[in-house]
Amino acid sequence: MVAYVTYNFHEAHIIAGRLQSEDIAAMVHQQAGANAMGIHIGRLGEIRVLVHPKDYDLALNILYPEEADALPDDVNQIIFGDEDDDE
Repeated sequence: MVAYVTYNFHEAHIIAGRLQSEDIAAMVHQQAGANAMGIHIGRLGEIRVLVHPKDYDLALNILYPEEADALPDDVNQIIFGDEDDDE
């Protein structure tokens, strides 16, 4: 499964190495012939980091950790003022 997409060959290998350091089998894949034709944009220019489906969720958690101070997706969970206000 595709865990990461970039157009930078070196970035893809850094990401794959990060996953491999966590014992996740990862490989870098680019469409065959795209580099030889000089295509570096669009779907043919994409360089993908692939992982096994069983490791997909773990890979995403490593690559995109939830930030502790991030706003929740549900607006009802956001506190806009003091809850103790009687106004």
